[in-house]
Amino acid sequence: MASSITDTIRVTQPEPTLHVKLQLQNQNVNVKPVPPPGAPVARMRKIKLDPSRALEPARKKIATIEAQRVMSVFEETIRRTEIITLLPHIISNLDRFRVSLGSELIDLLQHHQVIQDSYNEIRSELDKYLEKQTPSHSARSKSYLSGKSSRKSSTPGGQVEDNEEEEDENSQPPSRRSSASSRRSAEEADAMLEEIIRNLSLVAQQLSFSCKNILRAFQVNPAASNTVIAEYRVRNDECKHMVITMQELRDILMGKLLTTPEEEKERMAYLAEISQRERYNAGVIEKLEAELKSGMEDRDEEIRKKNEVIRRLQADLHQIEKFSEEHIRRVKTEAEKQETADVKNSEGKRQKLQQEINQLRTSFQTMTTEHRESEQELRKKKFKVETEVENWIQKYDQDMGERQDEYEEIDEIYTEEKKQLHELEERFKTLETEYKQIQEERRLARERREKAEQEMARMIRAATTVQAFWRSYKVRKALKAKKKKGGGKKGKKGKK
Repeated sequence: MASSITDTIRVTQPEPTLHVKLQLQNQNVNVKPVPPPGAPVARMRKIKLDPSRALEPARKKIATIEAQRVMSVFEETIRRTEIITLLPHIISNLDRFRVSLGSELIDLLQHHQVIQDSYNEIRSELDKYLEKQTPSHSARSKSYLSGKSSRKSSTPGGQVEDNEEEEDENSQPPSRRSSASSRRSAEEADAMLEEIIRNLSLVAQQLSFSCKNILRAFQVNPAASNTVIAEYRVRNDECKHMVITMQELRDILMGKLLTTPEEEKERMAYLAEISQRERYNAGVIEKLEAELKSGMEDRDEEIRKKNEVIRRLQADLHQIEKFSEEHIRRVKTEAEKQETADVKNSEGKRQKLQQEINQLRTSFQTMTTEHRESEQELRKKKFKVETEVENWIQKYDQDMGERQDEYEEIDEIYTEEKKQLHELEERFKTLETEYKQIQEERRLARERREKAEQEMARMIRAATTVQAFWRSYKVRKALKAKKKKGGGKKGKKGKK
């Protein structure tokens, strides 16, 4: 059994409350943690736990035999709880489980069913009896039941005391006798209630013994236990919750057994630090809540002021609505009067417009007839013009065809002549060059000739001038010679 327990050990999960505290720590990572009072700072610094694995044990298997025995007892308790919670389903389906459970278990279950029916019958009888009692009497009966047994066990002469009480009641006045009779009836009711509860406790004890016998029978028949436990889906919600809670307790117990005292101390120190942080965060939250409350009060005050303004505006709006309703009523009355007058005026206008419409309809028909005749004439003219236009287009196309042919012929002649012109221009360019060269040579020869003629004319003019001067000189000389004839000869000779 111990080996099977150690093989099925699972890692313990953190408790829900401690999980919440870790989440609060993650949410307030920016808050500087305050060490708990009385804890040394050096010890706090030595605590090095991973927050994600702070509550997980370091070991994964149970080392001591005592711990294995504890886990074995607890797992056996869980198994028995699972079987006990499935007994109502098994009893209601005995035919289905008859083969797998065996005759001994079937007999025990049938006997258990008989005891359970007796218990339910007595319990229903007790409930009916309590429902008939008044609330005060039922409460007194319950308090009486709690102390009746101890009182009777401590006073063995209870019957003698009852007789003495009866004798005292007979000697009392009538008012006290009525109270005594009511007390006696209450005691009889309490005695009946005590008898019912005694029977219920005896049946409950038998039911407990029957459950123990059934569990012992299941313990010696593992196949039947496995068959019953496999029907866990039919368990009701409360039983499911109880089994799940016990399994969670088993995980917690496993974690406790796997944790050493040193780890427990470190964990407690870590949890103390977390608690200190949580208290600090709670103080911060309280302060923020106070600020929030102050802000909400300011907001409520502002809302109250705004509501007051809205109330005044609504009152003003109500007054305006009343005034507008009166104004609308007056306007509507005036509008109805105006509408009546307008209807009378519009009736006369309508008759007048109807007459105009009749006249216009007559003129419209007349004009329509005239326009149809003019349209026929215009259509004839249009047809004639379209015919002429079509003839002109055909004639234009024919003339343009002839002009195009003529143009093509002329273009061919022009192209040919242009080609010839180009050839002549090429030849002319050569002749023009030669002509220019000849003209240049003639110009140069003419210039030389003109220059020679000018030079000749200048020379002739110079020769003429020289000859004129020479002739004049000869004439003057001849004249001087004539004047000096005679005497002049002597002079000439002397001069010679």
